[in-house]
Amino acid sequence: MRTDAVLEHLPTLYREGEVIGSFAGTWGVQLDGLDEAGVSVQRAHWFDSTPDLDEAVALAALLDIPPEPFHAGLGEFRAWVHAIVRARLQLGAVTREALRALVSDYAEGFQQAAGIRTVARIDAWAADERGPQLLDNPPRIRDARLPDSGGWEPLAHLEVENRGLDPAPWAVVLRGISEAPEHSPLVVNRTTGHAVLFRGSLALGQRLTIAPSAADRALLRADLDGNDVTDRLTVWTDLTAGAGGPGDPATTLAAGALARGTNVLWFLPLATYDSPGLGRYLLAMADDTLTQARFDTTAFDRSLFAQPALVSARVAWVEAQPATLEVRLHAATLTSQPGGAEDAVLARGRLEAGLDTAVDRTAGAGIAADVVLRAFTERQPGEAHLVGIWPRTFRAAGPTGADSLPDSGATFDVTDFDDSVLS
Repeated sequence: MRTDAVLEHLPTLYREGEVIGSFAGTWGVQLDGLDEAGVSVQRAHWFDSTPDLDEAVALAALLDIPPEPFHAGLGEFRAWVHAIVRARLQLGAVTREALRALVSDYAEGFQQAAGIRTVARIDAWAADERGPQLLDNPPRIRDARLPDSGGWEPLAHLEVENRGLDPAPWAVVLRGISEAPEHSPLVVNRTTGHAVLFRGSLALGQRLTIAPSAADRALLRADLDGNDVTDRLTVWTDLTAGAGGPGDPATTLAAGALARGTNVLWFLPLATYDSPGLGRYLLAMADDTLTQARFDTTAFDRSLFAQPALVSARVAWVEAQPATLEVRLHAATLTSQPGGAEDAVLARGRLEAGLDTAVDRTAGAGIAADVVLRAFTERQPGEAHLVGIWPRTFRAAGPTGADSLPDSGATFDVTDFDDSVLS
């Protein structure tokens, strides 16, 4: 207390007494308040010491680091500033090491401030998904239904777009949608010349999947409702359209790829030896000008009688996203103080938002960035799908408005006299 300090400046004879004590106490209280104000001013000038969020925000403003909506208090804001300052000013911001330090420092500081634990400390980037990953141009699975609705008519040209950096391996799923089966379906990528033919039929509800094999991604595998039908595939790597086509098939079932940009896909049923389909498939290879007849639209000598669509298609491919990086962190568990589960879940969401924002602002200009906290997942792929519902129920319907059979002609010993009309 400063009261004792005031009394120590007086001679020993004058240090005691009620009047002197009151006088010294009055000044001592004022001096104590002055000391507290001085300490507060000193602490306000130290970012790690100030207890006031507004003072911390003012200090961080010197480095152009404002608070964000996902900061729930001084501790979370302090972790944010420390992580960004170290990554930007000490490690060069856009380097892999700077991004590692940014993610690790912010995650550690945030979790300590919020009282949770979900992301482990990151000492180094891992090469596979078993650890924390920093992926340049991460793969993205895309798919497109052909066409957007209804079925794929024979000879129709439809487009898909590969927006990735490189040619993308692709797969196609054909599904029977009509009571009449489709025979010998051929799917051609007119942009690359790659084509694949299935020597068989596709009935209502059946699903034919043609995709790169899991054992060897360079080769195709075909699956018809869970049955391997790869031996019924034929592949052309440079199909020739027109009377001289389709050309010699490839010696192996080589998987194709979607070229960068727009790819034109072409579908038609093509006759193959010893396969059913007479009356449906084409007996010769068509060219790109041959179409189904449309009144006042198509040329007479380049048209065929219209055939209904018997299959629908879905195409899927994996493309490398350009100018993109992605951070993947394991966050399978979430621990918190007893009774704080709800707050911990909210804090986990703020952590992911903060990491995503921090990496996005620290990465290079024009680079799209994303941080993914990977929760625990368990996958059990299956091939089961609905084909039909049994037993089928048939219901009869008739005209309404009468409660008796209409009048009929007279038949001896069959119709009633009152309900008969003599002819």
